[in-house]
Amino acid sequence: MRRVILTPLLAFAMNGCGGGEGGKDDAIPPTITTYFEASTQSTQGGQLSPASLRLSAGEQGSFSVAPDAGYVLAQIAGCEGTLDGLTYTTGPMRGDCQVSASFTQETAPVYFEATTQSSQGGRLSPVSLRLSAGERGRFTVAPDAGFVLERIEGCDGTLQGHDYITGPMGADCQVSARFIKHAAHAIAREEHALASDVELIAHARGAIADSEARRTELVRALYQGLGAISWNPSHDSITFSSFQPENTLTLLPSNINGKGESEIRGLVMVSEQDEYRRAAMGANLFAVDRTPQSEALLKGLIGWLTRGRDSDDDGLRILTAQVPSRADSWYFPHNEGIRDWLKAMYPDAHSINQADECDYQALGACIDRMAPDLIVISDLDRQGLGYQGIAQAIAKAKAAGIPLLLSNYRREASPLLAPLYLEMGLVTWGNYWSKLKVSNLAASTIMAPDPQLMAVDTLLSNLKEGYFSTQWLDACSGNFLNCGGVDEFNVQFKNGADWLRNAAITLDKAGISPFSRGGLALLPASLLLADKYRVAIDYPIAWDEHQAWQRAMFADWLVSYARVRNPAQPDLGEYVVDRSQVFKGDQAHYAYPAVISDSRRISVPYSGQWTSTGWYALPGQRITLSRTDTEDVSATVRLNYHRPNTNRAYEQKVYRAPLELASGRLPLNKGGSVSFTSPYGGPVYLHLEGGAGALQVEVTATGVTRHPAILDFSDEQQIRDFNERLEQTELPHVDLRADGAEQHLRRDRFTGAIGGAIADTDALLESISRDHINSVYTLAGFKIQGKRLEESLPGEVRRACVALLGDLCLDESLHTRTIIQHANYDQNAHCGVGCSGNPWDSSGSISPTGWLDNHELGHNLQTQRLNVHYAAASDTDNWRGYGSRAGENSNNIFPYVVKWQAHYLRDGNSAPIKDGHMNHKDLFYAFMSDAAGVTDKSGNRVVLGANCKVLDAGESRYEAPWRSNAYAVNNGYRMAFYIQMALRAHGMRLADGTRLSNGFNIFTLLYLHSRIFGAVADNENDWNANRDRLGFGLFPFQGHGVYGGKQVRDIPGNDFMLVALGRLTGLDWRSHFDLLGLRYSTLAAAQVEANQPSGALPMGMYVLEDDLPPVNMSEGLTFLPLSETDGSTLWPRDQGSPASCPVP
Repeated sequence: MRRVILTPLLAFAMNGCGGGEGGKDDAIPPTITTYFEASTQSTQGGQLSPASLRLSAGEQGSFSVAPDAGYVLAQIAGCEGTLDGLTYTTGPMRGDCQVSASFTQETAPVYFEATTQSSQGGRLSPVSLRLSAGERGRFTVAPDAGFVLERIEGCDGTLQGHDYITGPMGADCQVSARFIKHAAHAIAREEHALASDVELIAHARGAIADSEARRTELVRALYQGLGAISWNPSHDSITFSSFQPENTLTLLPSNINGKGESEIRGLVMVSEQDEYRRAAMGANLFAVDRTPQSEALLKGLIGWLTRGRDSDDDGLRILTAQVPSRADSWYFPHNEGIRDWLKAMYPDAHSINQADECDYQALGACIDRMAPDLIVISDLDRQGLGYQGIAQAIAKAKAAGIPLLLSNYRREASPLLAPLYLEMGLVTWGNYWSKLKVSNLAASTIMAPDPQLMAVDTLLSNLKEGYFSTQWLDACSGNFLNCGGVDEFNVQFKNGADWLRNAAITLDKAGISPFSRGGLALLPASLLLADKYRVAIDYPIAWDEHQAWQRAMFADWLVSYARVRNPAQPDLGEYVVDRSQVFKGDQAHYAYPAVISDSRRISVPYSGQWTSTGWYALPGQRITLSRTDTEDVSATVRLNYHRPNTNRAYEQKVYRAPLELASGRLPLNKGGSVSFTSPYGGPVYLHLEGGAGALQVEVTATGVTRHPAILDFSDEQQIRDFNERLEQTELPHVDLRADGAEQHLRRDRFTGAIGGAIADTDALLESISRDHINSVYTLAGFKIQGKRLEESLPGEVRRACVALLGDLCLDESLHTRTIIQHANYDQNAHCGVGCSGNPWDSSGSISPTGWLDNHELGHNLQTQRLNVHYAAASDTDNWRGYGSRAGENSNNIFPYVVKWQAHYLRDGNSAPIKDGHMNHKDLFYAFMSDAAGVTDKSGNRVVLGANCKVLDAGESRYEAPWRSNAYAVNNGYRMAFYIQMALRAHGMRLADGTRLSNGFNIFTLLYLHSRIFGAVADNENDWNANRDRLGFGLFPFQGHGVYGGKQVRDIPGNDFMLVALGRLTGLDWRSHFDLLGLRYSTLAAAQVEANQPSGALPMGMYVLEDDLPPVNMSEGLTFLPLSETDGSTLWPRDQGSPASCPVP
């Protein structure tokens, strides 16, 4: 009921003093208060008091709840109120309302029990709780020392800190908690910080101990009654190691190799995973080298695989598939061998399918029909289907619990069985060269601890104790990863570290993370230990920091790239900065730019090449690469470019960077993808392999970034992007790609080249393209990037070549560089300061006109037909007697010409320039030693150099400068053959009338001629159709007596160049070869005459010493005629002669 009450107020009127006008009084309105009534209503069993309340608007009121005896309040509501104990308080009053209460008779309380169950490693307290209906309980979670809670569940509860709170109780329930060791927890999370190094080592060693206990039990059972065993699987076999000793064990190890040396690896392996049993034989025990001991072992193995079902009354049911027969190969009658063995060992107690009837798709039907106790499967793959040809049937066998016995018959693991080896946890090696076998090996030795696992255990124990000495490494002459033959190092570190490393590599090659593979403990724990050591590395590490050295090496040995998590190594040392900037306590690293997703077409000119992608992996960043093409191309991800011995810790006795940066383990299959991480990061490359010709793949990348890279020097936008990334990022590596040549550089080895004639980045890039890559490839007659071949060649070369040799001169498929020559510029070279190979590498900054850069690039342009050769006089007409002597000199035409061009043509200099790599005066002195008949004090003929010292052993210029094949010996003298050739060719009219305006172009013509020669010399028809035009009409495809059983394509350089020079110039060049002391066959001499030269080249040389020719080449030089019958000729510059030298 709402009531309104009016309250009267007194009104006062005031009149002003002294009178005045009367005023009108102001009226003051009354105040109105609004009231509401809160009434109550109760059921039997209790009451609310008071019965009602009269409350003003917004006011709250309270009622007392009074249950009668034997009753309890069941429910109360109304007036927007709340219950606190036995007091019910309304909400603020906004209208009349009613509070309703219901009471119910009191009953006995209901209780439920919450019990606990805990695994080893912790407990829940209390052990149980008695809780009333609807009540929640609290348990305290208490892991033991070294353990952590992995999982807790039950009673609809939730974990809050260290307490587990149940849900409202409505029934009895149980809380279950599982505790695991810190190391197991760290493995599950792939996080080394969750366990100490001591805990990780203990966990790994525990896995070894458990494995050995299982192996010992099995070996004792299967070798019972055997004193010793011998078995030779032959060289047509493979050997094994288990990276999963938790499940897969060595049953039969080798003990010697083909040299009679001790070498241990698995020949027969057994595996039991989730109660499923398998075994793998390196060769077929049924058929290969059967002995009573091998037969007993195999029978025991079959009993173990079949869990004794081979002894059942109905006999052994065995199924064979993909097994070779005598009809397939006389060497591998394994189907016959299996059946013969079964007849001998299970007479009238076995059944087996017909040979070959259960191969490929038929295998599944055979399993259904035969319900075999055992499947023996080999790797004869007649249809080339690989594992996919049997995958479904194998899955069926596994689901049915039918054991497998894998029987290899090849020299390497086959694609058909490789996935099964991987499932079993096996690393495989080919046995063709090592020829491992077991010879009279005592069963007691096999029962002893596995030497491979004991090597790992020794390593882990040494890491725990810090037992290591760098003195063990003193004898290593290369990267420690490849250092063998050092006993103490092998025993205490390398043997165990190699086992772990090979396990990681095997999984990487399958794109599998060790942390995603159930049942593994040893390898993941070791990887986390490596992580822990890696993040603590502080370069440089001195030689006497033994434990720091040991831990850093362990971290470097054990890297898995297929992992989801790979903590970035904080200190990357000289991998990212110059060693002068590597300091103790100062982490060498760099800022990370944003990651991106990108798609690209990656191509190589032919199979077996790797190339830049322009992508960069940041340390610790997960990257995924996906193939979107359908090409039958095998792709492998490669990270970084460094060759092994560019890490010089073995030489400098200071540790400044990871031992191994370059890796090429991860497969990127057609239509597939691969994810990976790296603790180091670095440039991402792809290695492509497939059929003939150019290869390409389409790849999408996520998680990468772009670093300073140019993949096409003719693309101006790429050059602008390169400059921007070089300026705006700290990424420490640079990639440059041209057709057939790629440079990979640490950033400072690129920027360090800027200065002097190279004003800025643009100038450096232009010089690399023009002076280095294009200049060298043009000299060799190759097409250059962004131009057609006919545009790439000098005009006079193009015209003369086509006129003389035909249209093959302009065949781009023939004259485009198909081998990518890689060059690395980093802290160290693989050997010395510059080391040849592919890649070749330099310890200095890139130098586009430098001798080293162009010398090394030229190494991979050397070809036998343009190499000078030595032959003894008796081998003049025997090509088998010719041996190249051009190792370090025929490639020197490239740095020589580049230097000459840069000095005179690019920079416009006119002053003379010198180079100490050769002295033409040596040629004069050697020739004149023969002409003058120079002898030593004993009267023996000798050949002197320009320094008046004996040039080398030998009595003439045909022997002394050429006989030795030592590294770079008489290099300057041998270079003179090429440089004097160019000087003689300068300004010469060629056979077609073309005048050579630059004598160095003779090299380009010879390169073109050589490649055309090689192209048509591959088959007899092409050769016969082209040999006359090439100038080699007297040379048959094969069968000539001079060939020594070889074919025309094997022609040595002396014969080729003599004939080719005559064909190109129309002159007889024999005098030039005679001048230098180079022998050539009578066939080549006859060909020169048959080609009817217009004249003979006069014998002589141009006068130079260590100075390069002037800009006008031989036009500015003195020609010095020489004669073998005139010993009086003097050197024009100093009037010297070997005849004037002191008698040696």
